[in-house]
Amino acid sequence: MFFWSISSETSAMASAAALLVGDPVAVLPVLFHLLWTHELVVDVSVPLHVESVVSLGRDL
Repeated sequence: MFFWSISSETSAMASAAALLVGDPVAVLPVLFHLLWTHELVVDVSVPLHVESVVSLGRDL
């Protein structure tokens, strides 16, 4: 079984970036949901970082 996990460093950077948008407690679950449902996509072949490019996934 596959479990997706992120490092504590990636989590900290995501939280810092989420602060630019709003409260991380509200923003991060929405971000992860949009990534999970492929509404948003990001290249996960490289570690996520503050400068990761997030794009629209499937047609809305």
